[in-house]
Amino acid sequence: MKKLILLFTAILFISCAGNSNYEKNLATAQKLFELHGEEKMDEQLALISKDIKIYTPMYGNNEPLGYDAYVSILKGYHDGFEDIKYNAQAWLPGVDTLSLKPDGSVRTYGTWTGKNSMTGKEINLSGYWYFNFDAEGKVIQQGDFFDYGGMMQAVGPKNPVLVTLKVKPGKKQAMIDLLNTPDGLQTTRNYDGSLSLEAFFNDQTYTYYIYGDWASYEQYQKYLDWRFSEDQSKMAQQVMALCVGGEKGLIPIFPNTDYSSFSSK
Repeated sequence: MKKLILLFTAILFISCAGNSNYEKNLATAQKLFELHGEEKMDEQLALISKDIKIYTPMYGNNEPLGYDAYVSILKGYHDGFEDIKYNAQAWLPGVDTLSLKPDGSVRTYGTWTGKNSMTGKEINLSGYWYFNFDAEGKVIQQGDFFDYGGMMQAVGPKNPVLVTLKVKPGKKQAMIDLLNTPDGLQTTRNYDGSLSLEAFFNDQTYTYYIYGDWASYEQYQKYLDWRFSEDQSKMAQQVMALCVGGEKGLIPIFPNTDYSSFSSK
């Protein structure tokens, strides 16, 4: 029993010694979330390192983003949501993944509430977040784990765009291969304002359909202008060459109104 007590005491001492910055860093993480709810951008950024690496829950973003992206993301949340508040279920100390010793990092899981500024729909978003800190006590790394796509699907505004491509006989695979090149639909999806993008081919009508959701129709129009006049790949011109009637075979359908979404009950 005496040995067990000594062992427990030693473990507790090591944990506390290795966790000397945790309380300070915990206060920083909690303040960061509080300021986020108050939409105080400058005060938030004062807690962030210029060298921050952020890992987002957005599908396909496998590489960390930097400071400028972090600022843009914060602004997007501030502009897109109101009355946002974090309700923590737990705040936890993190450990170094190699030594498994407390390293002063902070982990938390809980729920964000609020509502979308444009649609008025309320959010109730559960997730997990972690914060690593530099020697100055600023956040140097942050990771987010939650269903971003599900959240935006549930509460975000919808600006759907449907593009139809009436494909020339025998050119189905040529069209698919062209749009699957890096300059094709992947570039469209990466363009500022593109929120989602899907495509499919109908063999009966011999038509390729591209369905996307955009942050605004103004941003989609900007994308179209770029595709037709500035895009060095000349992708629009290559696509039209495979369409019946050329330009007449490429039809973007927008703006659209009265979007509705239905779920099972």
